[in-house]
Amino acid sequence: MKRIANSLRNVWMFKIRYPWIKIGRDVHCQLSTSFWAPRRRIVIGDHVGIGYRCIFMCDIEIGSKVLIASSVAFINSDDHLYNKIGRAMWDSGRGDRYHIIVEDDVWIGHGATILTPAVVGRGAIVGAGSVVVKDVPRYAIVGGIPARVLNMRFSPDQVAEHERIVYGASDAVHILT
Repeated sequence: MKRIANSLRNVWMFKIRYPWIKIGRDVHCQLSTSFWAPRRRIVIGDHVGIGYRCIFMCDIEIGSKVLIASSVAFINSDDHLYNKIGRAMWDSGRGDRYHIIVEDDVWIGHGATILTPAVVGRGAIVGAGSVVVKDVPRYAIVGGIPARVLNMRFSPDQVAEHERIVYGASDAVHILT
């Protein structure tokens, strides 16, 4: 029954309401989530869960096996140009130059905000309520406003083992200390 409900929800979300979004297999996205992107470039990988009331307001690429909690916002940091002398902000136009990349195996906690341009590295965890204003290193646990590295998910040796098991030897990366 859950599989049928998810299939119907995906037809509504990604075939009718937002047909320009490219999705992979096994995407679970709540109906309360909204999408907008200046270039209509939103790509969602395989096995991605998107919670309630998330807001996508920028171009974004999301990898596979990603967990996005409720009320997460992906925001374009240069929506409105503010530095045009002689023009009111209303008349200054839009920037929309940047995008966000969320790599594989990422968990983004409730209420986090991620601003362009940012890459959330493979295996990273973004703590609830955090505001990400720059790239998040692979396997880092970040939190706060602005988000900073609080800890690492694994030691360098554990990263190598995790990558070997999950991704195979050919796609493993090595984290320098």
